[in-house]
Amino acid sequence: MVNVSVTSSVMIEDGPVLSLAMNLDPESYTVASVTLDAGGSRTVGLSPESGSPILLAVRATTESGNDADVSLQPNPDISGDAPTPDPQDVTPQPLQLKVQTVLLISGAEVLQSIGTPRSLGVTNHGTEPVTVDILACLDLPDEDDTEQSREQR
Repeated sequence: MVNVSVTSSVMIEDGPVLSLAMNLDPESYTVASVTLDAGGSRTVGLSPESGSPILLAVRATTESGNDADVSLQPNPDISGDAPTPDPQDVTPQPLQLKVQTVLLISGAEVLQSIGTPRSLGVTNHGTEPVTVDILACLDLPDEDDTEQSREQR
C-alpha cells in the first residue's frame, strides 16, 4: 500500500477558501515524464488491465516558464501516436483533456467516466518543447476477484 497526500485549495480574494486536501491509500502507482517538441505526440502507459485508477495528476511545463498547451487522450490508438484531429472533419473526436499547467483528477468513478485511462496520448500544441510529468495511482483487485475473473474466462 502507498500513502498519497494531496494538498490543494481554491481561494477567492476576499472570499472563501475551499480546502481540497485528502489522503489516499492506493496499492500502486506509475510515474512518467516525457519531453515533447512543438507539435509532438507520444503515448504513455499508465496501468495494467486489472485494477481501478483512482488518481491522475499531470503537470506540463516549458523550459522558458510559459504556459504549456498540452492535450491528453485517454486510451489512444495503440499505434504509439495520439491522432491529430483534422480541422475539416466534423465526426466526433475522441475525448481530449486540455492541460495548460496542471490537471488533477481524483476518484475511480470520475476516471471511469473518461474511459478508465490505461494509457494517455500526450500532444504538445505549443510553439516550444514541453515536459509533461504524469502520476497515476491504482487500486488493484482483490486476489479473490482475480481468481473469479480467471474462472469466468
